[in-house]
Amino acid sequence: MELVKNRASGKTFILLDDAGDSHFLLITPEGKVKRLERHLFGPPVPADHHNPNRRNNLTHAQEDKYMEHAEYFDY
Repeated sequence: MELVKNRASGKTFILLDDAGDSHFLLITPEGKVKRLERHLFGPPVPADHHNPNRRNNLTHAQEDKYMEHAEYFDY
C-alpha cells in the first residue's frame, strides 16, 4: 500500500495506480475511487495496511474500499 498526502488539505489518500502520467488513481478519505491530478499531492509513501500504527490516519471508509480492491487485485 502506498499513501499520498494532499498538499492543500493535508489529508491522506490511498494510491491505487500510478501510471506515470499526470494523474493518480486514489481512494479518497470518503472511500471513493477517483482519478486526481498528481501535482495536488506529495510523493508516495509506503505503508503496511496490516500494521495499524503505520496507516497514517486512514478512515474506515478508505480501509474498507482498499480491502474491497485487494480482493480483486494484487497490491
